[in-house]
Amino acid sequence: MTSSQVRGQQVPMESVYPITIPSDYTYIKTNFIYLFFSNIAYTAFYLVLGIGFFQLIGSHSVHGRKNLRSLKKQEFISVANHCHILDTVLVGLAVLPRRPWYASMQRNFEAPYFRKMFRILRGFPIPDGVFGLRKILKHVVQAVNQGKIVHFFPEEELWHLHQEIDYFQKGAFYLAHHANCPVVPIVHLFRPRTFFGRKISDNILTIKTLIGEPIYPRVPKEGRNSIDRESVQEMCDNAQNWMKIKVSSASSHFPQNTFYQES
Repeated sequence: MTSSQVRGQQVPMESVYPITIPSDYTYIKTNFIYLFFSNIAYTAFYLVLGIGFFQLIGSHSVHGRKNLRSLKKQEFISVANHCHILDTVLVGLAVLPRRPWYASMQRNFEAPYFRKMFRILRGFPIPDGVFGLRKILKHVVQAVNQGKIVHFFPEEELWHLHQEIDYFQKGAFYLAHHANCPVVPIVHLFRPRTFFGRKISDNILTIKTLIGEPIYPRVPKEGRNSIDRESVQEMCDNAQNWMKIKVSSASSHFPQNTFYQES
């Protein structure tokens, strides 16, 4: 599959219902009613798609869970390549039984149908504009300090089945410094599933999810001290380079026509 074919599979989220996010918006909801219905929806969603589709119809395996043992009762921020329209499900399966919160661009909460689904499944918007990250900072840091997992897609844009690692936004790593917590990198690797040597479908995949070792801030934030930008960049580079190595290693084991990658 060529690069243009892969990128042609991007699913745009049309902003049909433009929203203005108020200053008192609750990004990470923790009230009983929300959590009650969210847990029901989350469980059903993951049973149907996570087990029913990805594991039974497809073939999904998770490797590297040992890297989460030291974080069993600890908070962290996770990051992954944004490569499948349902990659939030893959992330959720990787960190089970814990349930992360998912940061997503504001326009995804302005799209028909998807906007309500994102919200009930523990999603929250990153407001548009140069101060979007600053608006969620307090909420993310508070959630992390309460022992929650918050997930980001640093590539920002979703390219369905695209296996090259694109430019990383540094927001997740900046927030990790504020929260003095590690970032756990996750990468999803795809190749079409075959039957007697023939590809079944572009969407019936053999999927391998790899969990990397936690990456800690080299210069943790202390009190009101400012964030060390070099430490943020180093953290970002380490996560991105680890993903690139894993993608490159996987692609070298399969012929180009059986692995989704750049041509």
